[in-house]
Amino acid sequence: MDPAALVPQSYPITLPWGWFEVLMVATFVVHLLFMNTALGAAVIALVHSVTGADRLTPTAKDISKKLPTTLALTVNFGVAPLLFMQVLYGHIFYVSTMLMAAYWMAVIVLVILAYYASYLYDFRYDRLGNWRTLAIAVAVFMLLATSFMFSTSTTMMLSPETWTRWFDNPTGTLLNTADPIFFPRWLHFLTASLAVGGLALAILNERRARRQELGSAGHAGARARVREGMRWFSWASVAQLFFGIWFLLSLKTEVMALFMGGSIGHTVLLLVALAGVATILILGFRGAPYPAAAALVATICVMATMRELVRMAYLAPYFKPGDMQVVSQYSPLVLFLATLAVGLVAVVWVLRQAALAGREG
Repeated sequence: MDPAALVPQSYPITLPWGWFEVLMVATFVVHLLFMNTALGAAVIALVHSVTGADRLTPTAKDISKKLPTTLALTVNFGVAPLLFMQVLYGHIFYVSTMLMAAYWMAVIVLVILAYYASYLYDFRYDRLGNWRTLAIAVAVFMLLATSFMFSTSTTMMLSPETWTRWFDNPTGTLLNTADPIFFPRWLHFLTASLAVGGLALAILNERRARRQELGSAGHAGARARVREGMRWFSWASVAQLFFGIWFLLSLKTEVMALFMGGSIGHTVLLLVALAGVATILILGFRGAPYPAAAALVATICVMATMRELVRMAYLAPYFKPGDMQVVSQYSPLVLFLATLAVGLVAVVWVLRQAALAGREG
């Protein structure tokens, strides 16, 4: 069977596709930062709990106070890029989720359980005693399982030629682990979360350490926790570089060739990304959290753009966003941007009030 016959027809869009592409990448970067912070910080807290290090430092307890809020921001900021992706690739993404429908429906349960576990870990941290390890382990497992499901769906949508497996297994339980790009891609994202989680820990304690060094009220051992966070950030970035190279080499030959000189734009982006990684490693091992954070955000923007170019290259034989019919209507975009601006102001205000309440407490 011709796999192209399995790809549904796309729907008309209200704006040229580039608008949705830019908004999708921009909102995805924000979601990615929160998502990686939540997962990476949760893993660090679990390591502290298992090794007993949380009895010596308040690192895990610090993370417990931030985890529920970070998870909430992860989910809320994940809505926009998912919707923009559905505008451009919804007819393809829908098929990939249907092929794994039994697992995809479980994502809702997994996220809810991660929420419950994170709130329990926060509000009952002291009363849980040794059980707190179980609480954070549940949260980490649920987040890892959720990332596995999303990676399965987003890689399966890239290969319509594999969709014919449904005729042999129409139960909605197909996975994509046999795809050469699946594991390097997933591990690349997981190690990125450890790096971002470590950097968030370092930034959280950097101001505390500076206040303490200036003789103001501070947190004992804050400087040591900055160093710990930067170690997580630096070494996880090294691992991420390894998995990133593996991911690049696992791409289809014609797609990989685009980044190896086949396309000037693709190749320049790859070189810029590698320069960003080198900058991150230098700043990380030097223990400079704020400059490292700036370099990280810039590098993530480049890598998110490369991610979209890979998706377009994989789907080029079946679908190109530029071929979508455009029925011009700008009012939804204006309404979205206005709502987004109001929402961002509200989020900033809520976070500021939470920070002030924390200081008063």
